[in-house]
Amino acid sequence: MSAQKTSITNSSSVAITAIDAQPALSRLRKNSGRLLGLTALAISMAACNTIPKADMRPVLAEPNIPMQQSYGAFDKETVSSADQASIASQRWQNFYSDERLKGLITLGLEKNKDFESARLAIEKARAQYQITDINDLPAINGSAGYTRSAQNRTDRNPNSSYSVNLGLANYELDFWGKISSLKDQALQNFLATTAAKDATQISLISNIAQSYANLSYSLAQLKLAEATVESRERSLFIADKRFEAGIDPKLPSLQSSASLENAKLAVLRAQTSVLQSRNALQYLVGGAIPNELIPTPAVSNITSQQIFNAGLPSELLRYRPDVLQAEYNLKAAGANIEVARASYFPSISLTSSVGVSSGSLNDLFKNGAVGWSFGPSVSVPIFDAGRLDANYDVAQIEREQTLASYESSIQTAFREVSDVLATRATLGEQLEAQYRLQDNFEQTYQIADARFKAGISNYLDVLDAQRSLFSTQQGILDLELQKIVSQIELYQALGGGANLDVPTVIPVPQHTNLAQIVTGTATSAKTKATNAIKAAGSARVTTPQEAVAIKQSQAVETTTFKPTAIVDVNDDGKKDAAVGVVTEETRFNNNSVEQVPVTQIVEPQMTQP
Repeated sequence: MSAQKTSITNSSSVAITAIDAQPALSRLRKNSGRLLGLTALAISMAACNTIPKADMRPVLAEPNIPMQQSYGAFDKETVSSADQASIASQRWQNFYSDERLKGLITLGLEKNKDFESARLAIEKARAQYQITDINDLPAINGSAGYTRSAQNRTDRNPNSSYSVNLGLANYELDFWGKISSLKDQALQNFLATTAAKDATQISLISNIAQSYANLSYSLAQLKLAEATVESRERSLFIADKRFEAGIDPKLPSLQSSASLENAKLAVLRAQTSVLQSRNALQYLVGGAIPNELIPTPAVSNITSQQIFNAGLPSELLRYRPDVLQAEYNLKAAGANIEVARASYFPSISLTSSVGVSSGSLNDLFKNGAVGWSFGPSVSVPIFDAGRLDANYDVAQIEREQTLASYESSIQTAFREVSDVLATRATLGEQLEAQYRLQDNFEQTYQIADARFKAGISNYLDVLDAQRSLFSTQQGILDLELQKIVSQIELYQALGGGANLDVPTVIPVPQHTNLAQIVTGTATSAKTKATNAIKAAGSARVTTPQEAVAIKQSQAVETTTFKPTAIVDVNDDGKKDAAVGVVTEETRFNNNSVEQVPVTQIVEPQMTQP
């Protein structure tokens, strides 16, 4: 048969029903050859050349980043090496050492509404998987009825009829893997939901830790501003006394008063920052913050880590839940392709019923009132106007989209880690310079104050030294905060903070389709568990060299266009568009695999008809 896929403009089905078949499973297994023969007949009735070949090509992920090379831009406390584990491998309970912070994180994981919603999404995905799994079980419906009828309106002896029935309604035999592919898709969607929950947890823990640090250093800024107000109040008192004694003019007193007001403004701004930081922390925790969990001003360390190992970029595939989520979405898209491909094959269903009927309620359950029927039916897609082809193409394109999203998620993770490392690269040197400035301005202030009291220089030198010292002290607190926040951000960017100690309970199929029992392909419990673990496993991103080798061995896709009409769209006397058939052809080792005709409008190659 030709590999050409044809687009046809209608669809129909062929239904064949067998009556009085043996209901026992053993006899069904014995007569399975008849059912398979019926299936072969149905396939031969369909246009077999419309079924696309199974796509066995590997899905290549090429994020174009140095997966096995170390990161760059490191400070003295950060390394990138495969010799020791990445900090992302640590549970958050071990990474963070501040007991107050750990208490707040625990509260947040218990009460935060966003995280609760993420947990509930997992339960929803699990229930959706169970619904898909149940499709392998037959649905048996019961019904009972009573009918009273007459031949005409003058009939004085109307008939009564009672019936009770049990029926097996359209149980689909999964010979082509449609239901099993739907299960695979539901499983990958479940795993993607668990990864989304982990991403929410990591973000929540990071936000709580950062808000905790912000509150701590807002309290430190407030403490510094209040100490500065006290110092400048003393300076104003001295300036006023010197003015009253006639030692100095009014100007130093006015300058000292203005300096005091600026310090008071700093206090007010710090108070606002404290309130905002506390509100942010309260929102994340999901309730009021206990006083015993309020941080001390300017916490020096919230983690016991001395050296922060970023590991290698390849470890992002394991620890970053957003990358795992994108990968699971990619696998789900692959399963969807199999669902679309299975739709080309006949749909084989079983229908049966057993029941009793009688004209009298007293005779309803007597032996003679029992009747039953059983038989398969086959529905074959013949004419569908190209709908199956379009659905299959959509499934393939969606997988390409999810592949691009997967590669983008890896690139995003790499960039975020690199950005944090770039921030940390100079923080230590900035702090050292800032502390040297503080020493300088402290000495400058002492000298300027002594010279002013001795009458050698004016009060403006003292004010400049005070302002510079205060600004430098504020800058030190900001940099210390940035240092702690960078530790939190690095842990988050690497993927640390998920419940590594709580294994994900992966659902496995509990039911087996009758087709698998008939054909002897039912899987054991061990195989089911192995498949579930494999489904949750992380993929390996190919190296550039591997990608080139695989691409060279893959199919070559060519596209040709055959115009059926060249038309004048604008009615300007010039034929400027063509309508025709674009044939996309895929070849493996010079052997034609698949040709897909697609009708579309393209720019014509030639303007003459």
